[in-house]
Amino acid sequence: MNLKWQRFVDFIRSLRFRLTVWNTLVVLVTVIVAMIAIREGLRYYLLLETDGVLDAEVREIILIIEKFYPNLDDVEAELRLKDEAHMGREWHIRWLDADGKTTLWSSTLAPDKPLSINVPTTHDYAIWTSDVHRSIEREIDNPKIPHYRIRVGTLLKFIEEDVERLTLIMAPVGLAILLLAPLGGLLLAERAIEPLQRIIRTTERLRPSHMDERLELRGVGDELDQLAGKINTLLDEIADHVQKNRDFVANAAHDLRSPLAAIQSSVEVTVEKPRSVEEYEELLFQINDEVHHLGQMVNQLLQLAESESIKSELPMESVRLAEITTRTIEMFEPVAEERGVKLKFLPADDDVTVLGVPGQLRQVLTNLVDNAIKFTSPSGLVTVGLTLDAKNGYGRLTVSDTGIGIPSESLDRVFDRFYQVEKARQRFGTKRGNGLGLSICKSIVNAHHGSISVESELGKGTTFVMLLPLATHA
Repeated sequence: MNLKWQRFVDFIRSLRFRLTVWNTLVVLVTVIVAMIAIREGLRYYLLLETDGVLDAEVREIILIIEKFYPNLDDVEAELRLKDEAHMGREWHIRWLDADGKTTLWSSTLAPDKPLSINVPTTHDYAIWTSDVHRSIEREIDNPKIPHYRIRVGTLLKFIEEDVERLTLIMAPVGLAILLLAPLGGLLLAERAIEPLQRIIRTTERLRPSHMDERLELRGVGDELDQLAGKINTLLDEIADHVQKNRDFVANAAHDLRSPLAAIQSSVEVTVEKPRSVEEYEELLFQINDEVHHLGQMVNQLLQLAESESIKSELPMESVRLAEITTRTIEMFEPVAEERGVKLKFLPADDDVTVLGVPGQLRQVLTNLVDNAIKFTSPSGLVTVGLTLDAKNGYGRLTVSDTGIGIPSESLDRVFDRFYQVEKARQRFGTKRGNGLGLSICKSIVNAHHGSISVESELGKGTTFVMLLPLATHA
């Protein structure tokens, strides 16, 4: 297939061509219907005007008969004068008896063959017509003279001539429209799809490594502007996702490299020269600690990937938050007691049942309670609260502590992957983490169509708030 033929095929398949064809068809159908309507409207108007003029002549003849009756010769003389006056207009007159079957007098141009089609009408006169004639008939309603019938008619050819004349005038106009409609349709199609072409050109330039460009909004608020806005929103989300993945890979590589480097360094130092059993044991303990840290990080990375899958592959079920919270509190009571921290649970008065995965929800609560105890000083307080917001269809779970708090500049990043508030950890001497715990919590809550937020004041404590939709509203 050559290039020209391919371009022709592409044009035939394009939206531009379809819009042009549809616009042309709509214009042509509209013009044809309009021309037919004008043509038939003119015919109807001319017939209406003709009936009015003929009826006026009928009334005039009735007045003549009423004036000269019973002198019928004078009546005929007057009718002949009217006949001669209207000879150039090709009118005809018939004077019929009361039953309408016998002709008392007729004009020169009166048709030999009587008219046989009576057209229904709402007027007080009758309309008789044939292929070439049209007549108006009235009965003389005067008690002093017989009920004669007067019929005045004319040829229809002048109406047809006027209609044909109008048709000849409209024909060039219709032909011009026939020729111009495709061109106009193409111009309109070009203008209509111009924004789409800009969208296509912009999206063709987008690459995973180049996601800064956005579609232009014309500010008219039409469907194309709405489409561009939706695409821009999607591009923002994709760019954010790509950037998060880059950061995730970079942070994961960095955090994995450190323990691997420590293991490698330990092994290299170990094999350099013979060492004592105590030295070997110490190095093996260090290597084991690094391997444990690596294993924990890998498990959390896998867990984070699973929590971000669509609603997880685990089946959702009705979960009573009070039961999960109670078990979590019981599990952490020995830990809290060992650290001298008081752990308190404030259950809701009503049952709070949500739709979710029990294991994942327990993991979120475990992580939050563990962090709260970890960063709370001895004699401090950790409070877990559960309330029911039936009006909005949510269960509200809070984990509050009186610990060291989180700096305000870190609040917006605590749910980011690998983000850690290192100073707090160093101060409390906790084991090093990898900054994935809260990120996993947020992913799990999002998968449950809920939300999680944090409020904190440095030196006074931190509160995590988790909202989960109730099972009856999920």
